[in-house]
Amino acid sequence: MVDRIKLRAAFSARLHEALDGAGVRGRGRGVDVQKHLRAAGVNKTTQAISKWLNAEAIAEADSMAALCNWLGIRREWLEYGVLPKARAATGEASSNSESTVDDSNVQQISERYGKVPLISWVQAGAWCEAFSNFEAYQADHWLSCPVPISEAGYALKVLGDSMTNPGPGRSYPAGCIIFVDPEVEANTGDRVVARVPRTNEVTFKVLVADAGRQFLKPINPQYPIIDITEETHICGKIVGSFIPE
Repeated sequence: MVDRIKLRAAFSARLHEALDGAGVRGRGRGVDVQKHLRAAGVNKTTQAISKWLNAEAIAEADSMAALCNWLGIRREWLEYGVLPKARAATGEASSNSESTVDDSNVQQISERYGKVPLISWVQAGAWCEAFSNFEAYQADHWLSCPVPISEAGYALKVLGDSMTNPGPGRSYPAGCIIFVDPEVEANTGDRVVARVPRTNEVTFKVLVADAGRQFLKPINPQYPIIDITEETHICGKIVGSFIPE
């Protein structure tokens, strides 16, 4: 499971850093945050905001978008710590702006970076059949994907080291979070999640084609290559990832 305490603490620290940079007072900070969110059309209680500031919760999608617009920061940085911190200057709200955030901008960002459920690998196998059968309460945690993803998207926590690169290059160590989109076409060279018919298990590998055959290849050469058969089901393409601190 993802360490929620660490995620909340890291988010809170970055939020305080952004508020400090914007010159927001330290005392009574929650009231100032509430005022700016309300100006953006996002109504949150001071109690809810206090939980963000005290590392007890992470802001929801609408609040996250409004905070980023107001403070002039990137959502990927605020929620995940992915640099760069600042948003592009063109067409973005400045960090010390007192103007009202355009509601359409907030809505656009919320739709583009939607939350997806962090599910288990067992659930991922069923997801291959029909994600519509999944209920929101079945997810222990919801994460905001830092890149565009469809409503059918989901997140998985990498297990084992088959996708850990022992040398230089892209690596997905154990504990890494991957975002999977079943509606994006997977091509040769893409990293995918697939269900293997022999064991009926779901695996995370690189889709490779060679000499007229396709197979699933681990990044770690210590693990075997898996042949793709007619029964193999590609459950989705990896569209993003991040490694929690």
